[in-house]
Amino acid sequence: MTAHDVVAAVRRIAGVKQVGHGGTLDPAATGVLPVALGAACRLLRFLEGNKVYLAEILLGTTTTTDDLAGEVIAESQGIPGDREITAALSRFTGEIEQVPPLYSAVHHQGDRLYDLARRGVAPEKIPARTVTIGKIEVVKIAPPVVLVRIECSTGTYIRSIARDLGAALSCGGCLRSLLRERSGPFLISQSVTLEQLQDLKAEGRLERAFVDPLAALDLPVLSVGQEERRRISMGQTLALPEKNAPGAVVSVTAGEGLGLVLAVHEGELLAVCRKTADNKLKPEVVVAHAY
Repeated sequence: MTAHDVVAAVRRIAGVKQVGHGGTLDPAATGVLPVALGAACRLLRFLEGNKVYLAEILLGTTTTTDDLAGEVIAESQGIPGDREITAALSRFTGEIEQVPPLYSAVHHQGDRLYDLARRGVAPEKIPARTVTIGKIEVVKIAPPVVLVRIECSTGTYIRSIARDLGAALSCGGCLRSLLRERSGPFLISQSVTLEQLQDLKAEGRLERAFVDPLAALDLPVLSVGQEERRRISMGQTLALPEKNAPGAVVSVTAGEGLGLVLAVHEGELLAVCRKTADNKLKPEVVVAHAY
């Protein structure tokens, strides 16, 4: 099942036309996939992007896709010991340059890499991208399989880590299985399956699966008054009062400097706004209706 398949399923279950997802998963992978409905689709780009994966890396096997979905192109019996594996994994933490898999959704000159690969016209060299690996925890080593938990930035390919680990150990490697345990603020322990979502719909309790955008977005909150609510909902820019000014409409500060903030009125999210250099509040995405 692809992320697009999940979106289609949620669209049918919820009866909502506008549905989007917050982070593609490979078809062979499982785990957390944030899904937004209605106006919340416009908020997906503001979600915190870090992910946590539980990955099985198979050493001694190299494939065309860097996982077991592809064709095996090389095999090796020379699997190094635990100490060498652990030492090699430590080199993949921090900010690193990573080449995406040949079969991936990365764009190259207007086409997806996997489309180019299937047509036999893949580029000889794929540009590397900078990603951040916050932590790699070795959970278990049972040669030729290494089970690791990886905390990483958005855009990281775990298949590339499996491939590059195999190359660093001179035995080859690919991804055997992948489970996304966390996507931004969303944990697998708090997630629901499509089957559970269908059951909730049948019981008339679909809202139990919903997450309040205010709880999902890790941004400062500014509470505004009724008149400011109307103006922000119409997309108008507001002049913010000076800090601690009498009659200020902003009751929760957003910190110093520029940045994104959530404009809220009586617990209702109105818009994602940006504080400008001249101390104004400019709506970037409005989700509330003006009235």
